[in-house]
Amino acid sequence: MHTTKEMSLKCLSEIRNLWCEWDPIGVMSLADWPRDEYDSYLAPTLCILESGENNEKLINYLAYVTLDHMCLSDSESALASRIEFAEKLQHWYSNNWQNTIE
Repeated sequence: MHTTKEMSLKCLSEIRNLWCEWDPIGVMSLADWPRDEYDSYLAPTLCILESGENNEKLINYLAYVTLDHMCLSDSESALASRIEFAEKLQHWYSNNWQNTIE
């Protein structure tokens, strides 16, 4: 199936919603905080999902973003959160987009 611009935008919008729900820096509950806080991570996230790589690559990317880019602290709970979010992204992608995007 050929990917249309509308399909790509819808997919990225859904990934944005998932990132905002995960909200690793904890700002989405602030009413006046911009909803585009995590937009720079959407396309790389989609590329990893599209590549069919295992969860390890996605978890490593989430670690890079949260630890190196956002400078958040690492902990067992932070690792568990990354793993859970990676699994959620993989599940969402496989159930909603895997066979629709080329």
